[in-house]
Amino acid sequence: MRLLLATFVVALVLPVAFANADTTNHFGTFEINCGGHVLVIVEKPGSSAVVTVDGQPSTSVSILMGFKFSVNGEVVAEFYKPFKEKQETTYCTASDAPGELLEVWTILTPNN
Repeated sequence: MRLLLATFVVALVLPVAFANADTTNHFGTFEINCGGHVLVIVEKPGSSAVVTVDGQPSTSVSILMGFKFSVNGEVVAEFYKPFKEKQETTYCTASDAPGELLEVWTILTPNN
């Protein structure tokens, strides 16, 4: 979970202008639950390729818009990019250890 949190923090410091698949395997992947679906996403700063959705290959890209990391209900870190209400974000969660919760707001594009 801490690696996952570190990945999101790095995304804030090192944004990238475009997303692409990591063909040289520089980055690992992680699993997160988004909108009732299980996504496997590349741990790449900024926008990241969605490898699979519910086990099926995907061409989607995840654009991080915000996150909140809590331990035993206490917020340890959070960040939100400014975005407009009309932008459709997807709420995602991950929890690798008891008491730890990562909440993420992302834009998935294209939405498949």
